[in-house]
Amino acid sequence: MTNPVKPLVAITQGDPAGIGPELCVKLTHEPSVLGFCRPLILGDRVVLEDAARRLGRPLSATTLTLAEFERTARVDLPDGPLVVDCACLTAPVAPGTPTRDGGRASYAYIENAIRLALARKLDAVTTAPITKQTLKMAGIDDPGHTEIFGRLTGSRDFAMMLYSPRLAVSFVTCHQSLRSVPDALRTEEIERLIHLTAETLRRIRGAEPRLAVLGLNPHAGEGGMFGDEDERIVRPAVEHARAEGWNVEGPIPPDAAFMPRALQRFDGYVTLYHDQGSIPFKMISLHDGVNITMGLPIIRTSVDHGTAYDIAGQGKADPSSLISAIELAARLAAPADADRPSSEDNRHGIESAHRLVSS
Repeated sequence: MTNPVKPLVAITQGDPAGIGPELCVKLTHEPSVLGFCRPLILGDRVVLEDAARRLGRPLSATTLTLAEFERTARVDLPDGPLVVDCACLTAPVAPGTPTRDGGRASYAYIENAIRLALARKLDAVTTAPITKQTLKMAGIDDPGHTEIFGRLTGSRDFAMMLYSPRLAVSFVTCHQSLRSVPDALRTEEIERLIHLTAETLRRIRGAEPRLAVLGLNPHAGEGGMFGDEDERIVRPAVEHARAEGWNVEGPIPPDAAFMPRALQRFDGYVTLYHDQGSIPFKMISLHDGVNITMGLPIIRTSVDHGTAYDIAGQGKADPSSLISAIELAARLAAPADADRPSSEDNRHGIESAHRLVSS
């Protein structure tokens, strides 16, 4: 019988042809994970067993069918890592080979996780990587996890954040062409992201965050010399948020926003398009970065990397990002008075980022 205090975190297996199955097998051998949660893998046991065979180590988990899990009270679940076998695949999937069936299964794992989380059978969901390619092959039009979670939870006020102890970035626009970004920017949308980002970081860190909103144009427009979007659209959002009491500055020139001194000054960044935030984040927090979907009625975190078809099935996948994502999900699911990262932890994170940027 399990300890009912630790959060029950579901980990979706991700694309069966990617590195997700290997990562899931590896995390069942990570004793640190059991220290902060009860991990439950939602996937296909046959795929996980194949990944374990390729790794040369067992799948160290108790398996339940989906029906068995749904009818078992939480306090009666077995100790240790769990696998809930969704049995979604109808044909074998080879590592590194995207298929329609793999895309359909990837989506089914997510559907089940969301349904169970909304029913409070789970405390949080962490997702292993999927691809837009196989989703499209399976007839799913959503461009990624964030949009799937938003749609299936009926959420309208949601957005993506990339988080690590050294850096946090959110995105006003995300999966769209760079050409379309200026026309898509709205003052009220930027202000919405300021609110979501501040509230999420306050929940993670337990303190009021200091935020920077990046500009769109070179030098944040240089007073209108290089475009008027920063003064016309971005600045009013920042000023309104400041008037509401948020600790936020901007528009900040993007080329100076992630220098070591700025990283010490700000806890999080609201960026205006995908690569503006994603590039510096991956340079600074490649291995322990976590993707968070803000504004959902459930907790969802994810790895900050893709399916890595080129190394799938080879035993080379690093589980660090997945473990970080599970740990953050468990922390967010814990009671409000649970332990938070200390100011000393945050200071070490900033110093680490300083070294990375300076090197």
